[in-house]
Amino acid sequence: MLLALTIASPIAHADENVALALSDRWHEVPPSQRLKLSTQITDELTELGNFIGTHVNVLSDDILMMRFDGRRRYARIRFGSGQGQYLRFKFDSDWYFARGKARVAARVDLGIGKHDFHLELPEMDMVPASYRGERGVEIRLPLYERRW
Repeated sequence: MLLALTIASPIAHADENVALALSDRWHEVPPSQRLKLSTQITDELTELGNFIGTHVNVLSDDILMMRFDGRRRYARIRFGSGQGQYLRFKFDSDWYFARGKARVAARVDLGIGKHDFHLELPEMDMVPASYRGERGVEIRLPLYERRW
């Protein structure tokens, strides 16, 4: 029994010295240089969306354009063409997503013959909605809005 106590005592003392030595050498975990996982996923999905948008733009001969920015929660969608002898139509919109809704600012360019019309639509909000179990989109057109 005496032999077991004398052998165990130096081992426990050695473990404490190792623990103190490690804490003296390394006070805290070094900061990671990698981005958070949510930011990495956002960046990858943004890159995938822009990759698909670029190919859709090429395949549609510049009729449909999509561009996304996941970190800023922004998208730009355009369709139509400003070319044509008799009829021209182009819809251009900026989308901003926040608090479960999408804020849309849209512009419409319409050309008939030699006449061109430019229409700036008021900003509108789009939110998901449900009525009697059917899902849909509610479009809110703010007539009066104040901001602090």
